[in-house]
Amino acid sequence: MTKSKDTNLEKTRELISEQGMKDLLTKQLEIVGSGGAFVWAIFFLCVTPNILNGFHVSSYTLLGHLPDDQWCGIDDLRATNWTLEQKRSITNRDLNSGGCTVWDWDYKQLSRMSYDEASNYTHRMSQINQPAEVSCKVKGNYEYLNPESTFVADWELTCDRSIQRTSAQVSISLGKFCGSFSFGILADKFGRKTSFTLGAAFFIVGSIMCSFSPWYSLFLIGRFALGAASSGLFYPAFTMIVENICLKHRSWMSIAFSASYPVGMILLAITGYLIQPWRYLQLALTIPSLLLILNCYLMNESPRWLITKQRYDRVYQILFKQPSHYEVQSAIAPATEIVSDKKTLEPVNDSLCKKLRNGPLKSIIELFTNPKVRKLIFTSYFMFCVTSLSYYVTALNAANLSVSRYLYIIATGVVDIPSYLVPVIMLRFTGRRITTMFLFVWTGISLLLVLAVPSGSTTWIVSFAMLGRFGISATYSVVTLYTAELYPTEIRNSALGTCSTWAHVGSISAPYVVDVLGALGWYIPTTICGCCVLVAGLLTLTLPETGTGKLVDKIGDSSVAAGEQNEKAEKH
Repeated sequence: MTKSKDTNLEKTRELISEQGMKDLLTKQLEIVGSGGAFVWAIFFLCVTPNILNGFHVSSYTLLGHLPDDQWCGIDDLRATNWTLEQKRSITNRDLNSGGCTVWDWDYKQLSRMSYDEASNYTHRMSQINQPAEVSCKVKGNYEYLNPESTFVADWELTCDRSIQRTSAQVSISLGKFCGSFSFGILADKFGRKTSFTLGAAFFIVGSIMCSFSPWYSLFLIGRFALGAASSGLFYPAFTMIVENICLKHRSWMSIAFSASYPVGMILLAITGYLIQPWRYLQLALTIPSLLLILNCYLMNESPRWLITKQRYDRVYQILFKQPSHYEVQSAIAPATEIVSDKKTLEPVNDSLCKKLRNGPLKSIIELFTNPKVRKLIFTSYFMFCVTSLSYYVTALNAANLSVSRYLYIIATGVVDIPSYLVPVIMLRFTGRRITTMFLFVWTGISLLLVLAVPSGSTTWIVSFAMLGRFGISATYSVVTLYTAELYPTEIRNSALGTCSTWAHVGSISAPYVVDVLGALGWYIPTTICGCCVLVAGLLTLTLPETGTGKLVDKIGDSSVAAGEQNEKAEKH
């Protein structure tokens, strides 16, 4: 009976042209994308993973902080009845090395004396002949206050190895750098859900490696995997919202998507305050990542991407909740050409270069072959790089304040949340281009105002820096939405992915701007960011407005749309 039903279904399928099928599916996507279960399912399945990004990408502040106190434990003095303060007064008197070095005394001889005798002896001898200053590892080992709260103590990443502590954060940035590029290509080639699922797998495996790693090198590999996974979760999910949600909901949902990141930061700070040991904290952050398995199971592939890949039956089933009763009628002319043209039937002699151009690198090459798209992509690269640089520079400058790291993370999240919500109102009334330009100018002026404040006025300096952070956080969310709408469906993820790559160039550069240039002048980092952000604001004026029309699928349509909008703007 089942076979006969299937046969009858095949016979009763209606013929429809390919363009007619596209129009039917696109119209239905606009209907279901305007509200209802379809919209909310996409929203929640895409937003919840971004909270996890807030967990792990910011966890370095709690997992790898410098110990609250550090000193050198001398082996020869362990058997004495001296207090810790007495030992440190002998080994580190008048030294400001943070426990990295000690005086080269004969501590075995000193251990036979009382503390008062040893103190008088070292004071008298130092006036006659000052002893050499040697590394702590020569005489003993590093000791820390609350060593279980940071991985620095586990692997002794202090003093001459302190640069290796920074590599834990650099590995995250490098992972995001590689992930944004590769996952963007994968999402355009194999689908949004496929890229998201691979990112989820990287995220879970990387989290487990960080939780149980006995070696620092393996821990860094796990951090790299988390960085790559964050791009694999963020960009395909964000693209799903942009592609399938109507213009009415797209603005506020994309902003809410970005605002979920600081929510993760706030939850991280609360969890870190309750769970002090770093391995237990890492494990507590790993457990929620297992929910990504459920996300991957419930998530459907992006209907708009499926349309561009001519997988119409699958799109029909997603949108109409039933199998398609249409049969797409293929055009005859192209089929005749394929049969009659022998060259098309013999692609064996194609060069490797041509195969790459028509294969995995096709979407990347198309970003630069069209003059109008090329202009858009270079402007987008600069905007993303400057935005990321300014965001992380303000974050690193604020971290130098003498405040609780838990309160600092919460404060950063609290500042970031309204910075994502304010653009929702602005986008409704002023459009994408004007909003982006205004926020860039706001950020630039706020950061440059730091120059007008005396160096001793810490409160005012931090206030202006936080105003700049507020502005750049708001800019980040708008720039991501604006960029996603600038490009057609067939290269959208590649554009977002490569833009993210340039954003991570900015995030990797930020520590060097703060540490190297900041040593020359405390105002230099904010001044550089302020000037670059103002330039980005001016470049925004060369871009077309995207908030007044529907998304395009093909590059040719994108170029025409951009050209028409610019011509209209010039006439008015």
